[in-house]
Amino acid sequence: MKVALLHVDVSGGPESRNLEILSQGIRLAAEVGASWIVTPETAVQGYFFACERETTPIEVPIQPSIAVEPIQKLAAEKQVTVFLCCAEQDEESSKHYNSCLVIGPDGSILGRHRKKQAHGGVSEGWADKGEQLEPIICGDRKAGILICADSWYEENAVALADKGADIIVVPAAWPPNGCGGPPENAWKKASAVSKRALWVCNQTGKQERLDFTHAQSAVVVDGEMQLEYSGEPAVLLFEWDFKKQCAWVNEFAVLTL
Repeated sequence: MKVALLHVDVSGGPESRNLEILSQGIRLAAEVGASWIVTPETAVQGYFFACERETTPIEVPIQPSIAVEPIQKLAAEKQVTVFLCCAEQDEESSKHYNSCLVIGPDGSILGRHRKKQAHGGVSEGWADKGEQLEPIICGDRKAGILICADSWYEENAVALADKGADIIVVPAAWPPNGCGGPPENAWKKASAVSKRALWVCNQTGKQERLDFTHAQSAVVVDGEMQLEYSGEPAVLLFEWDFKKQCAWVNEFAVLTL
């Protein structure tokens, strides 16, 4: 199966710009045969979208439905599965979450993961912590999702593996000089203890608060980095063998955006 990671510059937003970038990346990935397409953490609004509200709560409810609709239509048009990361508000509880929605090839939302380890800093203080950790059924496969810092806690990866996850997808906003040390240390450990591969979709671009220029997207197999990339915005492609739990080659095919 061909997989695409959208290693793009979306942390600064705005939402309208990010949706254009994501749509362009999804179209390009689909045109070259990708079946599953992964976006970085908070890709729709941008990781720093709430920072101008440092001292006040968010006044406008975060409703991703309008923003997500064009991506749902695009997924259905191209018949691809998209792991779309966004801020969302739960309709019943009105709580806000840092989420990854899994959009199926018919455009429906197959499931979601809500970040469990959201920290209280400016960039994530708006988000409540997710409580569920369940793989999502995508056709004949089960995908576990850990958003960024969720992967620091290896017990999360083990729990997903124990629940039947075939792969663990990690959307991220995690530069190499971020908190917690080099992120690849966490990814390697999570892969090793869970005996599952991790697909890490990070982002690029430089913001005043964090520099993602050298942030890595990666494929981690058996506790080791099999594929890795940092640099300019790109669609990163690889062929995945679910039976052998590894990529066919040791370098991404890189399509610049």
